[in-house]
Amino acid sequence: MNKEEQVLEKILNAREKRAEMQRELINIYKNTLISFTLNIPGVEKSNPTFTKIHESAIELLEEELEKRNIKLVYKMVQTTADGDEGFLVVDEDQWRVKRITTSIEENHKLGRLFDFDVFNKDGEQVSRSEIGLHARKCLLCNNSAKACARNRNHSVIEILNRIYEIIDYEQLYTSNF
Repeated sequence: MNKEEQVLEKILNAREKRAEMQRELINIYKNTLISFTLNIPGVEKSNPTFTKIHESAIELLEEELEKRNIKLVYKMVQTTADGDEGFLVVDEDQWRVKRITTSIEENHKLGRLFDFDVFNKDGEQVSRSEIGLHARKCLLCNNSAKACARNRNHSVIEILNRIYEIIDYEQLYTSNF
């Protein structure tokens, strides 16, 4: 097994562990779970810039929850082979939480890089379509992001270049994320 295959195996294992953690937290707290990662393709999932963006997004989410008097029951942030992960259990209706997270994804300057997954107390993931929104668009074209990923319409390099353009543009015009 070459080095890239080893890294890919570690990423897949980290994703399995994330799914286990999601199930475990829902089992323990029996409440709405927000699982947060960044949309970063390829094998380099973690670096200081990505970590700073992830931390800033978690802070933003916590501020939005606080503004709406939504109780944060549990929080955990960690870094794995699949990048930075955040788990936030909240005492609130799944639909309201999904509206908040999708609003952040759609309106924040770096929101296209954010991937907030919301799960209800039964462990079912809440989709964008369930709150009347369309699927997310690809970073490079007007197609569905999932369709482009599944069909491999764009190279990892093209997508990463676009991600770094978004980050660099924002860094030029703001002192923080």
